[in-house]
Amino acid sequence: MLKLIVNWLKTSDPSRKFRSELDLMFWGATHSKLIRKYFQRRIFYVYNCEVSHTAKIHPTVRFGHLTGVIIGSNVTIGAGSVIYQQVTLGSNFKKGDNQMPVIGERCVIAAGAKVIGKVSIGDGSIVGANAVVTKDVPSSTVVIGANRVLS
Repeated sequence: MLKLIVNWLKTSDPSRKFRSELDLMFWGATHSKLIRKYFQRRIFYVYNCEVSHTAKIHPTVRFGHLTGVIIGSNVTIGAGSVIYQQVTLGSNFKKGDNQMPVIGERCVIAAGAKVIGKVSIGDGSIVGANAVVTKDVPSSTVVIGANRVLS
């Protein structure tokens, strides 16, 4: 815990500070409700991001730009992935379920992309800017528009 706080206080780079605040929020989710709520609210008000404390975000995930990112509960994001601004990873309430996306390793989710419902994005895939994904995406592919997969 002390190491996390020191890292958070030492850095001035916004993306590293955000990552430290995420780590502190996840630590608080298992150890201290007060710390979790503090950092969850701080992430919301400072970065305009909404990240569920039950999401599973690998420590090597990078956030290109921080504004407007929404990550729902139980979303899984694999190692080495990059998430850009205005990305939404969440459930499809029209179908009446609360199933969340699973993002593979080394994926890129570009600005404004929406990945909705029980969707699996394969390792090394790229979801283009403003794309909407509601179906599974194979590994090493590019998705643009609405579920349009390019090889």
